[in-house]
Amino acid sequence: MKQAVIEATENFCSTILCEIPRMVENLGGQFYGSAIALIENECEHIWYLFFEKETLNEIAKNLLFEDNLCEDDLDDLLKEIANQIIGSAKVILQGQNPNSDYQLNMPEFLGNVSAPLPIKLEESLLYTINNSTFVIGR
Repeated sequence: MKQAVIEATENFCSTILCEIPRMVENLGGQFYGSAIALIENECEHIWYLFFEKETLNEIAKNLLFEDNLCEDDLDDLLKEIANQIIGSAKVILQGQNPNSDYQLNMPEFLGNVSAPLPIKLEESLLYTINNSTFVIGR
């Protein structure tokens, strides 16, 4: 599942931002977050996505042709990012495991959060793109 999320993240960033994100070890300080559940054979895996505002502004410029989004727009954008990345991972997993059942729940906006992240992640992927960091984990 982790490899599918990595592939989906790289595909999203290369398509939307025209860049491949690089793995890093250190995080920034302020993030906006979302959560989405990917269900595999009735086992729920909640994925958390935390993005610095600079990254969200870059994504918004390319998806919405806007930047400096208000809180309500950040809510919508983060839910859409969660749907696209984890939804793409779901499609990858379905192709790899046709006998397994995968479902995606509705994403949830977590608002503005500071590092250290308020949720203990069992596994996490720390990325940088355009000098800004983001985290995807569960």
